[in-house]
Amino acid sequence: MILGICGSGRKEGNTGALIEAVLAAAGGPAEMVWLIDANIGYCTGCMRCAFEGGCWQQDGMSALYPRLIDAEAIVYGSPCYYGNVSGLFKSFMDRSIALGYMGIGKEAEIAMHGRKPLAGKPAAIVGAVAGHGIDAVLKVMEDYAGYAEMNIVGKLGAAAGMDDVRDKPDIMAAARDLGVKLARALKQ
Repeated sequence: MILGICGSGRKEGNTGALIEAVLAAAGGPAEMVWLIDANIGYCTGCMRCAFEGGCWQQDGMSALYPRLIDAEAIVYGSPCYYGNVSGLFKSFMDRSIALGYMGIGKEAEIAMHGRKPLAGKPAAIVGAVAGHGIDAVLKVMEDYAGYAEMNIVGKLGAAAGMDDVRDKPDIMAAARDLGVKLARALKQ
């Protein structure tokens, strides 16, 4: 199963449309997670996860941990807000730290960093913006997936103005191409 993680607060928005296009082109079973519905609290930086094997907060992230681990591939997406990922996506990233302390995956090079349960999984990265700043958003998500040692198969940054990406054939074709790359990576 391919998991799509959408950091947009608008389900009808461009970021979700891009993720859905990638998932559809990749084929096979897929699931979209809308972080706006996930009820994920902020990371408190307490590091209890490192000593207790998981996050103490029992919220929407609790249900996401096993889905991330079980996914064969992941498509990450966020809109650009002030040159960065959305707050929803940032909270998701921060809370992902607990994945490293669940005793799953290869050991990190630095013992305090725990393990890398997403290492080697294919990942695709998409972002949408009206004007500028998308490169910084893609870099944040790329660094996040890179830290997890995922296999980043590609990324797509769409600057669509105030238009709908669904009305932009070139952008939608690029999203479908990214989905095909993701499907190829899954077959290897």
